[in-house]
Amino acid sequence: MPLRLMIENATPEELARGIAAAAAGFANSGFSYNDAMSGVLAVELWEMKGCPDDTAPSADQDSAAGVWFQAERAACEACCAGWPDEKVVWTRALGVGSAEPKVKTANLATWPERQKLYPDIIQRLETTSGPDRQLDIDICYVMGWVSEPGTTQEAAELGLPYLTSNLAEVAGITEKSLQGWTIEIDQEPCDARIIDPQREDDEDRSVAAWRYFDGRLYMDKPPANTAIALTLAAMRLQADSFFEATW
Repeated sequence: MPLRLMIENATPEELARGIAAAAAGFANSGFSYNDAMSGVLAVELWEMKGCPDDTAPSADQDSAAGVWFQAERAACEACCAGWPDEKVVWTRALGVGSAEPKVKTANLATWPERQKLYPDIIQRLETTSGPDRQLDIDICYVMGWVSEPGTTQEAAELGLPYLTSNLAEVAGITEKSLQGWTIEIDQEPCDARIIDPQREDDEDRSVAAWRYFDGRLYMDKPPANTAIALTLAAMRLQADSFFEATW
């Protein structure tokens, strides 16, 4: 699992800078971050027991824990560079796990409202009978690509993508966002499938617009066209990062 840095109000760029600093620290130490984290757990459990002599962490565990704390400090220092001293976070910031979903970090200020609207957007994609420019615009808002809901005229001025009508445009956005993932498009009936590149050989970890890999259906009717299908599949996949997973 990837390293994760949790510092409130840090931008995605600042967090990425901090994670890079931590990763460099681990690379130079000779300890993997998993070994370093295990060392921290061993030290903390020992301290919780009152530091008895007979269960003291090994020298390797103690060294590994030290590497973790050094990497965490380097991450915080890099992330918070230029911040006022009282805002800088130094401890309990580095972890292991999935990063915050992109749809959230795209615009933290509007995220609570956008998250509430997400299920409605999914439902509209499932039921729309064809291209819908207002739905395109509302998707752009929910994804955090624009700061507020807009009109069709504003969409034209901003050059917002045609997410319910232009398959090539949707495919380009999806491929850029999910580099390395496999995208499959079915023309009749319209469906789209996005497949996890890190799946095991015997797994079929995919998210589709209409039909699960085992034949079950997300909804009674397939999407109205392939652009809608791929947009819907991509949004289902994105929803896995903050709603119950579909696989």
